[in-house]
Amino acid sequence: MSEKIPFVGLHAHDGFSVGDGLGYPHEHFDFACENGLEAHAITNHGNMNSLPHMVMHVEKMRAEGKDFKAIYGMEAYFVPSIAEWKEEYTKYRESKKSSKKEEISATVIENEGETRKAKNILNRRRHLVLLAQNQQGLNNLFKIVSLSYQSGNFYRYPRVDYEILEKYNDGIISTSACLGGVYAGCYWENREQGEEAVLQAMREASEKMISIFGDRWYGEVQWNNIPEQHELNQYVIKICDEYGIELVSTCDSHYPRPEAWRDRELYKRISWLGKKKPEWLSDELPESVDEIGYELYPKNGNQMWDSYKKYSAAVGIDYDDDLILGSITRTHDIAMNRIEDFTPDNTVRLPEFVVPDGSSSADEALRDLCLEGLKEKGLDNQSYLQRLNKELEVIEHRGFAKYFLTMKAVSDKAQQLSLVGPGRGSAAGALISYALNITQVDPIKYELLFERFLTRDGKGYPDIDYDVANPMRLKEHLIEEWGGTTVVPISNFNTLKLRSLIKDISKLYDIPFTEVNAVTSKMLLEATPLAKKKHGIKAGVYAPTFEEVMEFSDSLRKFLARYPKVKTHVEALHGSVRSVSRHAGGVVIGEDLDYHMPLINSGGVTQTPWSEGQTVRHLEPMGFIK
Repeated sequence: MSEKIPFVGLHAHDGFSVGDGLGYPHEHFDFACENGLEAHAITNHGNMNSLPHMVMHVEKMRAEGKDFKAIYGMEAYFVPSIAEWKEEYTKYRESKKSSKKEEISATVIENEGETRKAKNILNRRRHLVLLAQNQQGLNNLFKIVSLSYQSGNFYRYPRVDYEILEKYNDGIISTSACLGGVYAGCYWENREQGEEAVLQAMREASEKMISIFGDRWYGEVQWNNIPEQHELNQYVIKICDEYGIELVSTCDSHYPRPEAWRDRELYKRISWLGKKKPEWLSDELPESVDEIGYELYPKNGNQMWDSYKKYSAAVGIDYDDDLILGSITRTHDIAMNRIEDFTPDNTVRLPEFVVPDGSSSADEALRDLCLEGLKEKGLDNQSYLQRLNKELEVIEHRGFAKYFLTMKAVSDKAQQLSLVGPGRGSAAGALISYALNITQVDPIKYELLFERFLTRDGKGYPDIDYDVANPMRLKEHLIEEWGGTTVVPISNFNTLKLRSLIKDISKLYDIPFTEVNAVTSKMLLEATPLAKKKHGIKAGVYAPTFEEVMEFSDSLRKFLARYPKVKTHVEALHGSVRSVSRHAGGVVIGEDLDYHMPLINSGGVTQTPWSEGQTVRHLEPMGFIK
């Protein structure tokens, strides 16, 4: 087709669909924009961990004059009834007499073969695409994700059901997803009983989804050379016609550029190293994308049309061209007319309960507590009061009173439970910190400057380093007293590091371990001195960057020249998400955090979906203070 066909990808994954998708949101958005798209969704498996990346990159694109829209969503793991699923789960554990603790991990690796054909009800789950139409819908999505990770809803994968969707569907559009989706489940579970059994199951699912979403429920068709996909497409078309449900075509993209297909195939295999590899995942890497049977980059409308024509011809099935063209263009209408162009609310969220009863405001409460603290220390004299007023003026101007009240509440609890440090870093220069007993250092006595800590025209929130002898005990106590959706530990995202990545890739290409180890054991020793010299660093510890190791390690350069495929994969995969862990001490404190961020869970501990540290700052830009 020669004219431009409008289209927007409403079903897509990036590297936060660990082991399945590849690349960061900025790579997907940049290519989508280059490829003529006006918007793009990210719908990762069971999480919304990449949302801050999306928000910040779209802001950057718009600052560069690119009119591009981010669509926030996720692909949930769905079962009709969690209550029924729990009952089966309990029976199973009793029958096995298992004492093994329930497995809860924030790192969920999609097993697409099991999703489609799982016989065991414990492993059974169906994909469901959910897209936020507005801020209300986004908050509901956050709540849905948070609920799905609760221990009673989790067994290897987070789950949602009709009951959750009925409560939190406002502002959300939903589609039936892929070969692992809701309609696909009806197909896989009933195909042996014949067409009418499949259609009847689809009718029941359709009626339930329509009762929840109304015209926000869409049937989804996809285009590849998998025969079962086309069988499913025909069932979806038939049931949507019967119920008046509108169709959408999706690409279900998983990598940011067409040429990245091989990197994604290798990344999938790396993700299963050391685990029980699924039967559908072969050891051999495909030689061409045609062997796989699908292309999963962010396509434009004309590429979607070409895929439809190519793959429908390959499997010998005729479709109604007008119907399919409509399903492609409808995605653009949904993206532009049914989904608002909005930036997620990043209002700073600190708890209200830290403001004492009887205080008219956080500023008044902070002033009263500071004055009381100085009086207790016998320091309520003119010089200290002048310094206090100066600091309070800055804090009131910056709107930080509630932050200090929160820190005082934490500090008071810490001192009841454990030894605490006297104060560290620039926060020790604040008389307010001393008056509130957050620090034990008198900044006037030791001539410490408040301006090193905070200034009137500065940016960002203060960062008080607070040392506690037993931080885990303190966190557990705060969570127990204030609640698991009020005090939430901060996540860290572990990425593919150079040394282990070279080893993993080489293993998949059958390169001898001794040869690989000879390189990885000395590449940093070779690169570090030269990298330090480049920067004029004569002493101290320095960790060379990925690029510097590639540049300065002679052994690595020769190895990669001998194995160019390894070099290509290393450059593509280095820094990709491998797993989720937890920050040693950092927490976010706020009220109803499960409604304001999509909380995840690891090892039974609820934690943030976003991180904050030296290399990434995603909590504060979204309104959450570490």
